[in-house]
Amino acid sequence: MRYPLVPLVNELTFPLLFFWFCLPFVFLLIVLIFWLQLLLNEVLYSSPLWVRGESRLYRGAVKGFS
Repeated sequence: MRYPLVPLVNELTFPLLFFWFCLPFVFLLIVLIFWLQLLLNEVLYSSPLWVRGESRLYRGAVKGFS
C-alpha cells in the first residue's frame, strides 16, 4: 500500500477537519437542550395546580375549603 503524497491532516487542514467533525455533535447538543426545555415546560403546564403554587387563587371556589 502506498502512502499519499500529501497527508490528509496537517497544520492547514486540522482546523477545518476538526470543525466538520464537531459540527454534528454541536447540533445534537442544541437540539437536546431545546427538547429538554420543551419537556420541562410541558410538565410545568400540565402539572396539578398545587404543584405550580396556584391553588391559593382557587381557595374560595370549593365549598368547605378555606
